[in-house]
Amino acid sequence: MKLAIGYSTKDQVELTRQTFPRLMDTAGDCASLWWCDGSNTYEGKEYWAKHSEHCVEAPVYVRGGADAAIAWKLSAMLRSGANYTHIGLLENDVLLDEDWFEPTMELFEKGKADGLSVGAVSPRSYVDRVLIQRDGWAVMHNIGAGFIIFTREAAEIVLRSFRTSWWPTTRLLWAQLSGIDVATYAAFRGNEQWTTTDWQFETQLASHGLASLALTPAKCRMIGQNPPLEQQGLKLVAADDPMNWNDEAFEIYRGNLLAIRAGVHQIELPGIIHRDGTGMLFFPHQLGNLAGLEPWQGSLELQWAQGWGPFAYRTGPGGASLSVRTSGSCSFHVTGGTTGARVAITDTRSGFNFAPDLPGGMQQFGSINVPGGPVPRQITMEMSEGAVFYGLQTADPQLLDSTFRFSWDQLPEAK
Repeated sequence: MKLAIGYSTKDQVELTRQTFPRLMDTAGDCASLWWCDGSNTYEGKEYWAKHSEHCVEAPVYVRGGADAAIAWKLSAMLRSGANYTHIGLLENDVLLDEDWFEPTMELFEKGKADGLSVGAVSPRSYVDRVLIQRDGWAVMHNIGAGFIIFTREAAEIVLRSFRTSWWPTTRLLWAQLSGIDVATYAAFRGNEQWTTTDWQFETQLASHGLASLALTPAKCRMIGQNPPLEQQGLKLVAADDPMNWNDEAFEIYRGNLLAIRAGVHQIELPGIIHRDGTGMLFFPHQLGNLAGLEPWQGSLELQWAQGWGPFAYRTGPGGASLSVRTSGSCSFHVTGGTTGARVAITDTRSGFNFAPDLPGGMQQFGSINVPGGPVPRQITMEMSEGAVFYGLQTADPQLLDSTFRFSWDQLPEAK
């Protein structure tokens, strides 16, 4: 086993002073450390620089929010010549117990002994994220990016399918796989809403027949939480928490995952591209999945949109243009940014042209609809400086480039 752990910090040095030494003491001899920092303060950058000798390579300063940091960590560790077999993500507000390492890594074998192909493990378990309780560990419907360790196969799946998720799809998947409706107790209940990228990890792995497991009780503490965990409705699993034992559900779950791995069962959702009926939603960093032209020209800047995307692209000085090839009608989701901007959309087949001035300070993006028939055609969108592009939605399925793989270096720089 060759383990790499990507550790994230952004200021909050009082937390890093507690969690970083604990990480080095408990896993420093067993794992390679990749440190991703996004600090803005002198104190944050200074602490990071002083301890950078523990990193595999020169530390990287990543801006653009937590999701950009996650994308960098996964991309960097996967492309490393070290060919890691296991890849972890850790954030600096997770204080590990001194004895977390061996019990956590043993979960891969414990799951295997119970008939599971395990894609991810963690010492951290929240009560409302447990799907099925076992003996000292649980199948999780969500672990989160705070601390999770993937197999290499699982890390590649997560990076390739990196996007925000739609909670009703998540709920449907776990119901189909286990017979358990997580809406009866999970954080989002019966809501219809987008959830952050780390709610997508476990569903994507499950759709490939891979289980996600965590220790119960948890072997870590969350520190520096504002608001506190209790006010967020979160609770780490403790020894005296009621256990969600359900042997019947586990048999159903295990059988379905085995059938998926064997190619007998196929999960339709969630896919790499979000589906809504027959249509498809492409977030900005996913446009390379569309077969055809190189999509972007000009100046772009990254804008974090945690609950949607999670990346939006803002036009920089001099403007930018987007060119896509689509079939059927489609919609461009855009805003005028903070001060207002102009966009011009042209359909090269029909001659459709629309060039609105978008107001600044819009709280939500607007959709510009472009009609069209089934014959593929090129559509261009010219954007003046400050315009923000959130995604392209199509009414019909599109021809996709199966060779496209998302990675952090494809993102524009965050300013």
